[in-house]
Amino acid sequence: MSNDSNAPTPSNFTYSKSNILYNHQGIDTIRLLAKYDTVAKLCQRLGLDLTTPKSNTPLSNKLKELNQLSDPSTRYKQDDFKPTLEVVKLSKGKALSNLMTITRNTPFLHDHATQQKKAKGTYCMIEFAGLHQPTTHIHKEAIGLISKFLKRKAFKVYSVDVAIDTKDTQPINYKSKLDYAPVKQYKEKGLISHGSSIYINNPKSQNIGRVLYYDKHHKETVYHKKSLSPSLGEWKRLEVTITPDTDLTPKRVNFIDYINSPHFLDAMADVQQIAHKQKIRAYDDTYLTYQLNSFIDNRVMNNKESKKRFNSKESIERFRQSDFRRYTLAL
Repeated sequence: MSNDSNAPTPSNFTYSKSNILYNHQGIDTIRLLAKYDTVAKLCQRLGLDLTTPKSNTPLSNKLKELNQLSDPSTRYKQDDFKPTLEVVKLSKGKALSNLMTITRNTPFLHDHATQQKKAKGTYCMIEFAGLHQPTTHIHKEAIGLISKFLKRKAFKVYSVDVAIDTKDTQPINYKSKLDYAPVKQYKEKGLISHGSSIYINNPKSQNIGRVLYYDKHHKETVYHKKSLSPSLGEWKRLEVTITPDTDLTPKRVNFIDYINSPHFLDAMADVQQIAHKQKIRAYDDTYLTYQLNSFIDNRVMNNKESKKRFNSKESIERFRQSDFRRYTLAL
């Protein structure tokens, strides 16, 4: 087996607690609201190509889901206003973390354009996903490009998914949903149980858009065909979508301004409260802090560990030992 961390991971590689970032909190997905023309021009300036997803891939399936969105009006009957999905490759590799997706012509984006008194096709949704996946090789080059989009004042935060990995001996299924602690806080919305996942959509909360708890071991082994050691047999994940409250902050802000605002700290405090209700307490914030510092200042990644693999245990240890910080999470 090659010792080069930049080499592709062999198909027979076995992941374990000793070789991945386990029990960490981190940002997994960031969604930004922006004008499509501005995004396209920035991509061109950075030498990034916009392409359509290949058929029979997870991203092509996402486009099918977009086309199934219900819309009481007739605006999707015209080809010009059908949902579209474009993909931008940020770095080598097939992982979602190395891609940016751009969605256009959804009901929300049309409504937003109407509110802003703009043409319906003006806005798009940018999504960066897979940013906290311990078994996936995340490249420093991708993080560097993502930071350029996050720093743009005109690209506004729509939502952020925060994920916490943990150990839970209890299985996740329909029978266990009644023991799901966050339901007591959001019980008026009820729970949805699907396979090895339990989630609450659109809870009545100023900062929380969705709460998801699922069997990460099951997803990694069954869906992604990864080989995991017995040490990860009880791997579960809590994923909370935080959404800037537009009632409190009517003017949407860009990502960097958002993470430096009290509204972000309030949202992260809510995430912490949900985790505690689910009896998830002993998790590490270092990867989250490392991500935020890297987004703000790419010099945080100017070391051989981060260059080999952004999300390696060695990169995190290097960050712990460094005195260079541009951001501190005050929780």
